[in-house]
Amino acid sequence: MNIDTIVKWEEKLAVRRSTVLFMTLWMTWRAFTWAATYASSVSAAGSTSESALGAAAMIAAVTAPIAYLQKAVFSAYIDSKTPDPKE
Repeated sequence: MNIDTIVKWEEKLAVRRSTVLFMTLWMTWRAFTWAATYASSVSAAGSTSESALGAAAMIAAVTAPIAYLQKAVFSAYIDSKTPDPKE
């Protein structure tokens, strides 16, 4: 087995692409479970409208970049699976 065989095997199975996609999915899931826990703890503490707005801003600040990253990674994953028209 030489390096060319390994590279062809990796390209065929898309190990790196799949790993990046699944790690990003896990990060997204983890961020949204944190957001749910945070929101429930704020509401359990008897939040006012001001603290609820702050909690919503905190949740958006944490989850929005991760959701955007998920969109970018998923888009790159789909684009990498489409055949190149130059070939």
